Amino acid sequence: MKAQHLLLCLFGTMALARIVYADEINFGRNTPSADQVIEALKPAAEAGDDNYEGQIGKSRSIDMSNLEANPKINKKKIKKTFNKALQKANTESAISMGIFFGYDSAELTEIAKTQLKPVGEALASDKLQNLDFIVEGHTDAVGSQAYNKNLSEERAKSVKRYLVDTFHIEPSRIQILGKGKTDLLDSKNPESEVNRRVRIIATK
Repeated sequence: MKAQHLLLCLFGTMALARIVYADEINFGRNTPSADQVIEALKPAAEAGDDNYEGQIGKSRSIDMSNLEANPKINKKKIKKTFNKALQKANTESAISMGIFFGYDSAELTEIAKTQLKPVGEALASDKLQNLDFIVEGHTDAVGSQAYNKNLSEERAKSVKRYLVDTFHIEPSRIQILGKGKTDLLDSKNPESEVNRRVRIIATK
């Protein structure tokens, strides 16, 4: 029974992870237009406040009705946890971009500013005015976790500073988070440059 419980949790977590990241768009090294950024982040702005009861919108859901009776499993607690995560997923959208930084530097290059210009225009637009944002900094796996966490945080701060100063976005609307090398985009190639990226999450 314990093995079944662990397996159930594993499958549930995997399914949930796929849903949470379903609305993320990775622009890679490309520079999107402001309209593309708005389209990518707009689902968070349009998310309603309905009681989701385990579903995202009207099309994606996790059916919790097949849980077998087990006195060691609190089905209501598990369902509540899933519903909370699913509701969060339905009020978040994200974009990921490979922003150019100098080697071992948190200073934005001119190329990076060009990349971020349409992002700033989108975040400052009326269409996203009811959203807050999280700027996540990510690194590759070269170096220690402590070093990379600090570097990724400094890079996220640089992105926030540029967005606030250039596009006059209220600072309280943007939170920063340094993820270091804990969430590699390409875990099979941990030193790849694709892992050095900035992720911007829109939340209600």
